[in-house]
Amino acid sequence: MIKTYANWEGDLEDYLQIGDVVDEEMADHFLNVLPPTCWTAKIIQIGEPNSHVGGKATYATLEKTSQGWVYRGNCHRGETEGRS
Repeated sequence: MIKTYANWEGDLEDYLQIGDVVDEEMADHFLNVLPPTCWTAKIIQIGEPNSHVGGKATYATLEKTSQGWVYRGNCHRGETEGRS
């Protein structure tokens, strides 16, 4: 099931679980809420750190896959492995 921006209520981390596929509107939100910290053809990371792990900031992350945009949790800049 695709998680949609239109159905999102409350905290992002309460709505999205690692591995959730999101719609294009949610991906657009990741791009437009703040200037992204990382934006490539395969990764979008929200521009504000969520936390710090190992002395490095982590960011809410989407990864482009064959399924579409997939939420990967909070990852270090440029990475898609959840850290927190």
